[in-house]
Amino acid sequence: MVLGDGYNGMRQAWAELVGAYPAAGRVEADVDPDHLARTLIAAAQGAIAQQALFGDVRVEVLKDGLRALRSMAETKIS
Repeated sequence: MVLGDGYNGMRQAWAELVGAYPAAGRVEADVDPDHLARTLIAAAQGAIAQQALFGDVRVEVLKDGLRALRSMAETKIS
């Protein structure tokens, strides 16, 4: 499976990169690097898809949206 192999290789590379984030204080220590890598890849793919389909995907808009998501308080689902 060529596509799957390529994705897995990219995911592993990104997970290694972001694996240093907890020690640097960039993310909480209990975040799984693979989960963070998958999320970053999904965000990048989404931005690429939006640009391809609709154009005009400005970095400022994405940065503002991600900043807003980071500020959300965690709530428990009952």
